Amino acid sequence: MQTITDRKGALAIGLAGAGASLLAIRLLLRSRVDRFREVPGSWLLGVLPELGPGGKLITQKIEEWADAYGEEGVFEMNVAGSRTVVCCSWEQAQPILARRPHKMPKNWRLQNVVDIIAGSFFSEGERWKRERRVLSPAFSRKNVESYVPAVEQVTQQLLREIGRDVSAKGAANFSELLPLYTADVICKTALGQELKMLEKRTSDILNDVKAMFSALQTRLFSPLPYWKIPGLVRFFDHGVEVSQRFYKRSEQIMQNASSGGRSIVEKLREMDGDKFSHAELMDNLTVLFLAGTDTTSLALCWSFYYLSQHLELQAAVADEVKLLPDEELSLAQVESLPTVQAVWLETLRLHGPASTLELQSTEEITLAGRKLPVGTEFFIAIRNILKNDPEVKKKLGNDLHGFRPSRWLGPEGIVKHPPFDTLAFGYGPRICLGMRLAEYEGLLVIAKVVQKFVLEKWDRPPLEETTSFVSNEPATPVSIQIRPRTW
Repeated sequence: MQTITDRKGALAIGLAGAGASLLAIRLLLRSRVDRFREVPGSWLLGVLPELGPGGKLITQKIEEWADAYGEEGVFEMNVAGSRTVVCCSWEQAQPILARRPHKMPKNWRLQNVVDIIAGSFFSEGERWKRERRVLSPAFSRKNVESYVPAVEQVTQQLLREIGRDVSAKGAANFSELLPLYTADVICKTALGQELKMLEKRTSDILNDVKAMFSALQTRLFSPLPYWKIPGLVRFFDHGVEVSQRFYKRSEQIMQNASSGGRSIVEKLREMDGDKFSHAELMDNLTVLFLAGTDTTSLALCWSFYYLSQHLELQAAVADEVKLLPDEELSLAQVESLPTVQAVWLETLRLHGPASTLELQSTEEITLAGRKLPVGTEFFIAIRNILKNDPEVKKKLGNDLHGFRPSRWLGPEGIVKHPPFDTLAFGYGPRICLGMRLAEYEGLLVIAKVVQKFVLEKWDRPPLEETTSFVSNEPATPVSIQIRPRTW
């Protein structure tokens, strides 16, 4: 065991040294490039000294660096030996986002994971256009409405599990329950099979999703492609092994599934014209699992945390949902709940699924008076924009660091203020395909849980946020004292 540990340490030192050499070469060339204010230091092997292993606080650090270096709405930092320009204002982000998707594709680092996962989120160019065209009908409003019975069935199981926990211990651990809930929803809506992960309180699928997230983050910020060196990859990640296991499990589920033509897989298979091959179908199902489990569940964790902090707001939500029927709720019904919508929008603003967009230019552009060459890497600091930008303040108020859902409410009901209401899901043609389904889940769960239960006052220190591939994870479990609501 000590020998293996020593080998890992030697490999890490060697890779870090090579990364440092690459950085030194880049520094020699810096005089030829127009520079923005730069954050000192570099991020090697995904480890920035200020952040600790894995860059766990990168979202918070970008906000700090924006305050210290981003007076022009843009600054730069060194990520694993590469210059990265960070757009921390809407003024500077707009010309970058306007070039999406073809002139400003995703960062080249996503190619580091192609042997782990493919699919629409990771593809570019003509392949992305085709995948988007094939997938989009499955997430139309009409088709999402057809998934309502499946989502409602899983939601009722969630309410039963919360009730059991309340009876047993007077509390519910949303950090445990909600990822199982979203995984059950995806299995039932995408594959047409109910795996009862909530009921069993365990999920091999969910464990694989987390393992793939870990492998993705390790690769995205490594200065050298260790996964291309035979025998070396297993020392750093098990992404390929997990991905292959995930594919096999999903294929087995599909073979046993039957949902009367209502599942996403069945809709894709029944389409006229261009269709996915089996491999393409499996790739995009894997993306759906990755995109739809931790993202929605973690946003809901934050929503319930805030509702337990703001009891008057919780009472307003309860009053709004008290007369909702026990049966299925349509998209229109959940969208007619302005206070619930405001809670969801404010949660996404503060803790949305993506804190940054990582892009790379295919043409020379001018930004804040500097000419930037082809291949420049960009971070669009979405979270910083939604919490600090002057344009956002004009629409949503100056108190953007606080949780105040009423900022989304007007005399006629909800006021969404595009594009800031959906920026947490991306922007433009590459906005998240599953956004409508995720929003339905989020609104439905908030409404149903508050209708049935009272969340007691949060009496512990405020939750902090940690960062992995999904950027909105509470640092500690969201376990809340709860009691049944009586009307």
